[in-house]
Amino acid sequence: YGSWRSLDESRRNSRDSIWWRDLSNVCNAFEEGSWFRSGIKWKIGCGSKVKFWEDGWLDGGILLLEKYPRMYSISQQQHHFVQQLGVASLGGWDWQLQWRRLLREAEIDIAAKFMKDIEGVVVQANQQDSWGWGVDPSGIYSVGSAYKALNRHLSKENDNEVFKELWKLKVPSKVSPFAWRLIRDRLPTKANLRRRNVDLNDISLPFL
Repeated sequence: YGSWRSLDESRRNSRDSIWWRDLSNVCNAFEEGSWFRSGIKWKIGCGSKVKFWEDGWLDGGILLLEKYPRMYSISQQQHHFVQQLGVASLGGWDWQLQWRRLLREAEIDIAAKFMKDIEGVVVQANQQDSWGWGVDPSGIYSVGSAYKALNRHLSKENDNEVFKELWKLKVPSKVSPFAWRLIRDRLPTKANLRRRNVDLNDISLPFL
């Protein structure tokens, strides 16, 4: 199917089965980012499969190329794997980063923050890189957790369309905000207040 990385990358290949194409389309749906890719968390082993700049292997899944675009633009190691950017030592792991030119004064602080983000990373030669499923606390993928993640994205997309139409309605100024709060369950109902640990003596009535 075009290597183990192909599922989370938009691609078209005549050799792909119809089933694989459909699965790829679902995983890469939504303009604001792939729900599937956002659920995947990298666990660094030897660093042979994880791209240093282009994969979200740091905490939070942030891509280094997006967080530090200036550093990425002057790197001579774009599209390299983590394993290729350092060597193992007695103290752990030593980064060997290469740049197209010397850093400018305005880049010194950025470079310091960048180095702080990657310091302390443990690269272990005897372990394989792996994916974890961040949607579930266990880190293990399941159809049920994927279904819930997909539904959350669908609900968010639908909500955005509803709200676009809501703000266009010609109604009194107080009505639209009230409707928005109602749809998002943001009204100060007794149930909501109790969820926020607000003490109430009588919960028989839904509204205050």
